[in-house]
Amino acid sequence: MNDSKRILVIGGAGLIGSHLCRALVDRNYEVHCMDIRSYESSPILREIISQPNFNFIRHNVVNQFGIDVDEIYNLATPSTLRYEQGAEVETLKVNIIGTLNCLEVARHHRSRMLFASSSDVYGSIRQQSMQEDTTFGPVRSALAEGKRAAESLVRAYRSEYQVDGKIARIFNTYGTGADTSDQRVVAKMIVKALTGQNITIYGNGEQLRTFCWVGDVVDALIRLMNRLPDVEVPTVNIGSNHEISIRTLAEKIISITGSRSKIIHHAARHDDPRRKSPDISRARQMLDWQPTTSIDEGLLQTINYFERELYSMRSWIEMN
Repeated sequence: MNDSKRILVIGGAGLIGSHLCRALVDRNYEVHCMDIRSYESSPILREIISQPNFNFIRHNVVNQFGIDVDEIYNLATPSTLRYEQGAEVETLKVNIIGTLNCLEVARHHRSRMLFASSSDVYGSIRQQSMQEDTTFGPVRSALAEGKRAAESLVRAYRSEYQVDGKIARIFNTYGTGADTSDQRVVAKMIVKALTGQNITIYGNGEQLRTFCWVGDVVDALIRLMNRLPDVEVPTVNIGSNHEISIRTLAEKIISITGSRSKIIHHAARHDDPRRKSPDISRARQMLDWQPTTSIDEGLLQTINYFERELYSMRSWIEMN
């Protein structure tokens, strides 16, 4: 085992976190995964739990903790789609108090710390491309406000305590390893297509979005973490630069799955931007990174994964 680096991944049972844990374990680092959920909730963590260089810690980042590590990836946040509407306070606490606890550990142990922010910090601004130095738009969500406050904490700890902090603003991510009840758009559409349910689209479906393969996101996070300390906290957009309309995405998924699902249109959301695409020029310049997995390749892998998961669930129900 390579014991030269000890790494803590907080929120490691999530989609990105579990892929990150596996990538770091494969590099033979000593990896500690912290999450409020059980490792059994993630098929990826179930695969690596027996690895000698992997340790799972069930803990809520809102509560103080102490661990001597070289690097901290803070990916902890309640899912905006699943939890935020009924858990605004918890969303704010996880992002603000949780990040403060991470920064205190980083301060005392001189650890590098990467905070996983979100494209939500840009609010509902309707612009061609979202740049890292763009003035924030109007915000109404607890998730966006929590992420903004956490970003400010990272910068304050860099300025006052010289903590080597980094900020990754992550845009739409998809891939294998998600739960079948995941409410992110790609996973939700795939599950509906595979189970023959109609797929709901808000508005005419011409809204343009980008979707980045989870493995490409993990690659960017590791590159950002390994960047040498900067004078200022580096803030980088991480996402795909390939735009696709929501309707085209649904049509692709229906075609690949061979589903008989129909596309149903509901009234458009008033704050739904026509175009939401990251400017990733800084990631190219600072990290020598850009996504390499095409949407067709990624969708095929994700569909195959969900098909296996749903078949496994049906088999278990039939057996019991």
